[in-house]
Order: sequence, then structure tokens, then C-alpha cells
Amino acid sequence: MKKLSPKKLLGMKTLSVALLLLLGLFGFNFIKEFNRNRQLNSEIKKLEAVAKEIEAKNLDVLNLAKYLDTEEFLESEARTKLGLQKPGEQTIIVNFPGMEGAATEATEETAPKIFNPYEWWKYFFEK
Repeated sequence: MKKLSPKKLLGMKTLSVALLLLLGLFGFNFIKEFNRNRQLNSEIKKLEAVAKEIEAKNLDVLNLAKYLDTEEFLESEARTKLGLQKPGEQTIIVNFPGMEGAATEATEETAPKIFNPYEWWKYFFEK
């Protein structure tokens, strides 16, 4: 085996150290980018889940909007809120035993109320 001169030996050591530093730098950057890529993929999955949830809500809203445009909905609203009937229909009120108190409570709520400023006057000055 040949003996290397000290100059060549020093040059090889320097080259080896430089290559190790370069390899370490590439390894560090690779690991850093790998972690960044993993975080981005995780965030993408979360955002895709949120997008699916929003699409489901959007579909529910569209279905509700379609239902609100139907004749069935308009008829049910007219019957319940406006008290309308179809021609020839009659309204039947069924009184159940034990439910008489509920009817009297409803009539008490519909009793005429006192003028609002007078109520405030009583509240502040007539205690």
C-alpha cells in the first residue's frame, strides 16, 4: 500500500468533512420539507372534511328551500297560521277531560291588556 502524503491526507479529510456537512444540510432540509408536507396534507384533510360538512348543510338548505316552495307547505301554513280552510271543510274542536284548564288559560291571555304607558306608571310610581 502506498503512503499518502500529508497534503493529500489533509485534502481528503477536508473533502470528507465538506461532503458530510453537505449531506447533513441536505438531510436537514429534507426532514424539514417532509414535516411541512405532512402538516399541509393534514390541513388539506381537515379542510376537505369541512367542505363536505358545508356541502351537506348546503344540500339541507336547498331541500328546505324546495319544500318551502311547495303547495303542501303553503297549505299547511295557511291552515295553521291564518286559520284558512278548503271549501266545504268544517273545523271541529274536541274537548278532552282534564284539558279544561288549558282553554281558560288561553282566554285569559286574550283578555284586553292595560295601556302600556299606564303599566309603566304603575310599575314605577304605585308600589
